[in-house]
Amino acid sequence: MTPTLIPAVRPWRLAVAGCGAAAFGLHLPLLTASDAFDVIAVADRDPARARTAQKRFAVPRTATRVGDLLTDADVLVILTGVHEDLIEEALDAGVHVVTEKPVCLDVVRTRKLAARARDAGLLLEVGAMRAHDPALHAALAHVPEPAGGWLVKADGVDEAARRRLLPAGFSPYTFDQDPPQPVPGHLEPHQVTALQILLWQGYHLLTALILALPGTTATATATATATATATACSIDPAGSSVHALLHGPNGEPFTLVIGASPAGVFREQIHLADAAAAATLDFARPYEPAATTQLTTADGIQSGFGDPFTAMWASVNARLAGQHPADLPTSADLALRVEDLALALAGLARPGARTRKDS
Repeated sequence: MTPTLIPAVRPWRLAVAGCGAAAFGLHLPLLTASDAFDVIAVADRDPARARTAQKRFAVPRTATRVGDLLTDADVLVILTGVHEDLIEEALDAGVHVVTEKPVCLDVVRTRKLAARARDAGLLLEVGAMRAHDPALHAALAHVPEPAGGWLVKADGVDEAARRRLLPAGFSPYTFDQDPPQPVPGHLEPHQVTALQILLWQGYHLLTALILALPGTTATATATATATATATACSIDPAGSSVHALLHGPNGEPFTLVIGASPAGVFREQIHLADAAAAATLDFARPYEPAATTQLTTADGIQSGFGDPFTAMWASVNARLAGQHPADLPTSADLALRVEDLALALAGLARPGARTRKDS
């Protein structure tokens, strides 16, 4: 069942930083149509993108400085490529934060930001969309204590999907204009690349893996004592694919593959199994309706699942309204587990062997 957004006494006033494909295709359509939220301002480093988003979604104003963006806002929604500085400015201003994942590439900084938000009584919610995915939770209900499985992603459709969502003339990627992101100092260059692949392309798979671990509570943002152990990790010579092996708390083997793929080719699949049951999820392509996600079990194929973004924002709304106990773990706790696991894998990463050419 699709969650219902519960409006507060007045809608939560949102300021949105970043007007890329995620803003145009996912967040702004949902948020500007909701009675629970009121988008009061948008910003982008390209003012033309911000003005276009303002006009398309009937947002009252644009801003060029973070201080102006935060004026009268309850929540800063961060949809940019780099998040840490914006999170800090929002917390300094006493404003809640909902940020795209990952929080950052250095989990030490993420831990400090999460502690700052907690100490200030502010929310730091992370866009772990898969944690709210009804299809994933249906799979976990079918195989609640998996004895192992695999998680695979190869995405050659993202650029084309972004171009369809963005107004004509806007680049689908502007990450090359981002300032350098701090990374753990002990990593070798190829390990930094592995960390980037794991957190930029594989974040949702790692989220699903953590939620699938035997002994983990199935609630979307819950933590548990169950942990995954990073066992092995390799990155291909081109620096575009990661292959990893992890084990659950009782030695359950999970294989993780995040691979490059030709244009037009897409696969995001999770398979979980125990001695009695198995479930395979084939997720919808980027920016396409979640209803096209398919769950295959011995009972057949199911589809038509609810939208995880709607569920995610319903959870944010409930937290803002104080409807979750203050001591219930937040998505920041889940983000820390994801980033810790990604760092452990990256620290094991070794370059793949190059094919030797005969002389």
